[in-house]
Amino acid sequence: MTAPREETAPSEPFSLEARVRTLLDAAGLPANERELAGLVAAYTTQRPAVDGLFNVAAARYAEPVLTPDVPVRATGRAADGRPA
Repeated sequence: MTAPREETAPSEPFSLEARVRTLLDAAGLPANERELAGLVAAYTTQRPAVDGLFNVAAARYAEPVLTPDVPVRATGRAADGRPA
């Protein structure tokens, strides 16, 4: 299973507000100060929950299904007749 990208610790402290601002900037989303404060509060509770999605012991060595295994014939149709 693919693990979330490790966040490296910067040489100087990186505040939660700066992290949320960076995420918003990367997504191209604007936010005023009130919205930013709400997003920072939500980030502190949601981040551990999202990280927990990758910490499922039963699925530790499972491989994710990234593409369906559909054999395609030369006609451009799948073996069951669906368009490929």
